[in-house]
Amino acid sequence: MISRFINKIKDIGAREFFILIIAMLFLLDIIIILNISWFREILSFIYFTIVPGMLILLIFKLNKIKFLNKFLIWVGSSISLMILVGLFLNSLYPLVLKPLSLLPLLLSFNIILIALSFIAYRKNKNEFNIKDIFNFKFDSENRLKWPTVFPILFPLLTILGTYLMNTQGNNIILLLMLSLIPLYILVLAYLRDRVPVATYPIALWMIGLSLLLLPGLSSNHLMGSDVHKEFYCFQLTLNSFHWSLSSFLDSFNACLSITILPTVYQVLSNINSEYVFKLFYTIIGSITPLICYAIFRDHLGKKYGFFASLLIIFMAFFIASLGSVRQLIALIFFFLSVMVIFDEKMDELPKKVFALLFMISIVLSHYTTAYISFVLLVPILALPFLRSLYNRLFKGTKNIKFTNFWIIIPFLAFVSIWYLLVAQVQIEGGLYAIDQTSQSLQGGFFAQGTKDDMILAMFGVGLKSVPNMISAFVHDSAFLMILVGLLTLIWSYKLGKPKLNHKFVMGIFISLFLLALLVILPQISIHYPAERVFIQALVFLAPLFIIGVNQISKIIKRPKSDLLILSILLIALFSCNTYLTYHIYGIPYSPYYENSGDLRGAYYIYDQDVIGAEWLKNYSLNNKNLSSDLPAINELLLGRYNYTKIKVINNTLINNNAFDGYIYLRYVNVNKGVVYVNVNNITSINNYKPAFSGSSLIYNDGGSEIFYKISGSA
Repeated sequence: MISRFINKIKDIGAREFFILIIAMLFLLDIIIILNISWFREILSFIYFTIVPGMLILLIFKLNKIKFLNKFLIWVGSSISLMILVGLFLNSLYPLVLKPLSLLPLLLSFNIILIALSFIAYRKNKNEFNIKDIFNFKFDSENRLKWPTVFPILFPLLTILGTYLMNTQGNNIILLLMLSLIPLYILVLAYLRDRVPVATYPIALWMIGLSLLLLPGLSSNHLMGSDVHKEFYCFQLTLNSFHWSLSSFLDSFNACLSITILPTVYQVLSNINSEYVFKLFYTIIGSITPLICYAIFRDHLGKKYGFFASLLIIFMAFFIASLGSVRQLIALIFFFLSVMVIFDEKMDELPKKVFALLFMISIVLSHYTTAYISFVLLVPILALPFLRSLYNRLFKGTKNIKFTNFWIIIPFLAFVSIWYLLVAQVQIEGGLYAIDQTSQSLQGGFFAQGTKDDMILAMFGVGLKSVPNMISAFVHDSAFLMILVGLLTLIWSYKLGKPKLNHKFVMGIFISLFLLALLVILPQISIHYPAERVFIQALVFLAPLFIIGVNQISKIIKRPKSDLLILSILLIALFSCNTYLTYHIYGIPYSPYYENSGDLRGAYYIYDQDVIGAEWLKNYSLNNKNLSSDLPAINELLLGRYNYTKIKVINNTLINNNAFDGYIYLRYVNVNKGVVYVNVNNITSINNYKPAFSGSSLIYNDGGSEIFYKISGSA
């Protein structure tokens, strides 16, 4: 019976396939309208994240490219379409008072998907073959199958482990998961060519998903640095079913990846708002290593492409990327842009269309990622023009190539319109950072307080513990391998046997230039941490890491030890960036699998904290200010408290009786007796007793407390 069913699917024709697509859409409409729980959340996410992009790809008849690349473009173009459709509907305001509500969204996507299905059918009806769409291969003959299946265990362990950690404070399952991943990598390195090729992308997907689920499912609420302000912007859009920059004039609110996109997902799926970020964005973010693998596979081969991709997902920023989801979405679009631009098997027209679509989506998703993408991608796209211009000026050739101007000119036009007419606030933020940098130059390149911790740690500055020193050494070792890879690459060009093509080399040198600016110029890394630039630059620098390790293995005359060296370095990075080194050394540091520690106290959010924040929003007087310690801002934003009223507790309040308003204390303040001035400055709450003099306790839920104080009372 099963074999007959599979054969039926294999023999399905164009008419039946596209009727099935539309039938699934109508069935989903019924599920959404009737609000059938579980089915609505799961099926709407899967359908709208995959099917629109699949139809677009079918219109272009891209049957030659690999299935992995197809799948990634399906997801990327579907998400881009959701943002653009949401932006178009939003522009209908005030003609449509709630343009992002269910009826306009559902009607629009039905019209678009039926139209795309009809066009795709017309394009494919005479030469349709289901195997051309799902052209994946699983070559397992004479190879071990268990390494392909085993990684599925990682996300399952993460789900179970975070549940136990949240409910019982038991971290044994999470530690097991974090121990199995390094062991698995060592096994793959040992087995080398005895595993199916499909093992590499499956392993990357499962490992990436596990690492994102770790922060995603820790706590019942969002955890991270920027994500609560991002969630606040999302709620402003969701509550009015309309995105308005004037509702909160801030650079965050101009990012459609945290305003329109999550609103579209929430309205269609009706999932809990926090779980749009905690779950949907986790699943979307898990394709990041797959995109990197698709890029590196073509330059390094499948095996080394796998290890190069691990370098990116073992970086601290990726593991904690749910703390800044606007950049996570923008990074996905950036990596997709690189993948498309460097895909030699894709026809020119669809390559230009998808490259332009993804580059525009970067701009709409996150401003700083867009600036860096502009610097990295535009010169690469302009390379054929620059080379032909050079040949004309100095070698007398006549032709000038305008190959990629079909991408560059529309992209520059869109960037100009978006930043000058819509998102001026993001330009202002960039200009402020430039101004601060220019002022800091007067104090010297290495003036105190002008570099972020990552750059200082590279030079051994500010190291506070043995695990911190180990982390600095491991990261410096990775940088050393990249340097060795760079020297090897330069030497290969001198020998006339280049290891990477000219376009990729240009990306490498631009990336190195950007990182050099972060090290040399003051203030830039304060406004935009180096780790965020580095993970974007790694799409070009990771191959140098592989080349460097290969060269080292040749120098020590053990060329077959390259995978072992790679594994050891990557496992060391993994251990440092998941804070296993701290755990082994007996220092509780991780906010995800430790019950105590500074980061746990700063980032973990208890239910009582959010309930208290919601009470404050509902019952506080509108003309009163509010004070809290720095991390408490996160709880207040989750409680939908007005962002503009929050005043962070600082030393000026210790003996300041002039304060008039509310003092909000969260679980850690009440039960641990500490106040976080910032993550690195933690003090006893007893130091703030004078600030509470004359105040009255008006709320206490056993976790959070709220005091009310009238100016001058004592």
